[in-house]
Amino acid sequence: MSATWGFQSLSANELNVLYVVRLLSDEVNNLDAEAADIRDHTITASMSQPTLNRTIRSLIEKGYLEPAPNYKTKRYRLGPKGAEIDLGLMTGAVRCQ
Repeated sequence: MSATWGFQSLSANELNVLYVVRLLSDEVNNLDAEAADIRDHTITASMSQPTLNRTIRSLIEKGYLEPAPNYKTKRYRLGPKGAEIDLGLMTGAVRCQ
């Protein structure tokens, strides 16, 4: 069933970060999510900074996230693959740590 959702190959950390970016960008009308907000979110707060950085980099490489240009702070937005995923379908796949 997850194959139809488009995120079957993502790790638990990747799913959690993608979900948080999706939530944060929806909260501010599809604007970019700041790295500090991703790090501090309840779902991702238990991740170490190096793990979070690796996870974000992996999601960028896979096309789920992309860096937002023209900011002094690190911000990310949904990439082509990330924008296609339905937030409601992701809810069951996200694992709080």
